[in-house]
Amino acid sequence: MKLVIPYSGAVHVADTRLVRLAEFLGAQCELLHVEPGVTLSPEFLEKRVTDKNSCFVLNPSEIQQWLSSESFPPSLASYLTSQFPFVLIHNLSLDLFSSSILSTFSGGTLQSVSPIENPGLGYEVASEPKSICGAFSGLNFGSVDVANDRVLVENPIGSDIRTHITIGGNPFFASTQRDRAEVFFLAGANMADVDASMRPELLSKAFSQLIPPAMFIRYAFREECWRPGAHHATLIIDDPLLRETYGFLDFESLLGLMDKDKFHTCIAFIPHNWRRNASRIIRIFRERPDRFSICFHGNDHTGGEFAAKDASLLNTMLTVAEERMAVHERQTGVPCDKVMVFPQGKFSRNAMNVLKAHNFLAAVNSGAYARGEDIHFNLAELLEPAILKYGGFPLFLRKYVRKIAAEDIAFDLFFGKPVFIVEHHEIFKDPPSLTELTSRIYSRAPDIIWSNLRTAVQNAHLTRRAPDGTLEVRAYANGGTIKNTSDSPIRCRVEWPGPNAILVQGILLDGALCTDAQSDEKGVRLCFDLPPGGSRAFSIVHQNNYGSSDANNTVPYTTKAFLRRRLSEFRDNHVSKSPRLLAMLKRFRKRSRKNPKA
Repeated sequence: MKLVIPYSGAVHVADTRLVRLAEFLGAQCELLHVEPGVTLSPEFLEKRVTDKNSCFVLNPSEIQQWLSSESFPPSLASYLTSQFPFVLIHNLSLDLFSSSILSTFSGGTLQSVSPIENPGLGYEVASEPKSICGAFSGLNFGSVDVANDRVLVENPIGSDIRTHITIGGNPFFASTQRDRAEVFFLAGANMADVDASMRPELLSKAFSQLIPPAMFIRYAFREECWRPGAHHATLIIDDPLLRETYGFLDFESLLGLMDKDKFHTCIAFIPHNWRRNASRIIRIFRERPDRFSICFHGNDHTGGEFAAKDASLLNTMLTVAEERMAVHERQTGVPCDKVMVFPQGKFSRNAMNVLKAHNFLAAVNSGAYARGEDIHFNLAELLEPAILKYGGFPLFLRKYVRKIAAEDIAFDLFFGKPVFIVEHHEIFKDPPSLTELTSRIYSRAPDIIWSNLRTAVQNAHLTRRAPDGTLEVRAYANGGTIKNTSDSPIRCRVEWPGPNAILVQGILLDGALCTDAQSDEKGVRLCFDLPPGGSRAFSIVHQNNYGSSDANNTVPYTTKAFLRRRLSEFRDNHVSKSPRLLAMLKRFRKRSRKNPKA
């Protein structure tokens, strides 16, 4: 399958953006050059397009120059719909030629394109077929982009158009069956530029320019483009000790809520607290790994400790954190996922590099920006399951319960991101808000798997089928597992995108060194065979050439870390439950911000 895109001279900007989006999604494209003076006809296409198992793309702004009439020839439309399984019509305008294309390919059902007059309208995504709309199925949200969005005007007498997205009850993204072809119509004026700058919090604003063409590409190319595997989700609660209660959090009550609503909670555990557990809670964690897990939350959780730029200091902190949690696991039998959640959400680029050197699987954070750096992301970087901007080490993003909208969940699921939710103990003042969120997540993905962070990030990979039948896997976490659910053996090729090759010591396959793996500045790759019903685990082992520092091994530092933890616990366990004390603390903080030298 290919997108066949005709052009003459420079490729039209809308088609260029479509090509880049298709390539990002793993689809193949073929640019069909039409020489000046040539008429676009069935005879021309029969000679020039040999592989008819493709999607022919029609851009009215380009097509009209190659036709001998002011309207689209029915004979050419008939040829396209009889020879190709898909036709995509995009970049429609308000002119008569666009209207003729719509009428010809829809059998008169669609007549023209109309601008949006009411900016208060939103998007309505059809519930069926889910094979096209995916996680967005049945979703109503947002405010239209008046500058971009238009609607298709239908003939009121009958209609065999399938509408996938509507605006104000009128089709925005639709399709119809004509002969062999499924013909898709996209009414937007612009196509998303995946190379354009984008902020993470504005991602959903790109919906109308991005998601409809992405839906079409996923649907038309199926296994031949990058697709997510099983969807995973995790609720992450920062800071609690493993005791009966912490602030508003009661572990036994939480277990009951998880069993009722079927979700999983990972405690972002501060290694400083490794000796301060309650045996009853440890037993629950040991007996119910389906509901409870822990991961790293810094080391001492001092102010911005992982925002430090001193690599030796960071290396020492991580070494201490790992030693503490290794002893913790031996004493409790509770494993700690090798995933870092940054304290206060603050981190540096060097922190990411040192985490890679310690062979952590990934980092999870509420923000995408490293401290002290002027970082810019493009749209493509934010659509990947994990951000790889920091030396190729994966950074997965998470959102707060009350800030995650239904469209955010759909975006995550569509592009293969785990749904990571963050909260602190205060959320348990309002447990129904958790119930409502888990219900919304299940409505988007009924088969979603709630799991620990290790399982979630290791399964955040994309797969596609190469033309030779090889299963290609694009991994993001430092390790993962791939399963063969078929009855036949398959060849598998795993790649880690980005500069993962830096300081790679070896590639492990099922725990053994893989001698035929390749690593260079473009990434890491390995190939292996998967037997029917079998699975294989793969991971990267990095070198650690960082030094050590004694800066945190001093009496003033350890005293400060001790006091900070105890004061934080006093705040969470007592101040947060007392309106009077909480008001006093807020006044004190406000006064301190106004007069920092006081």
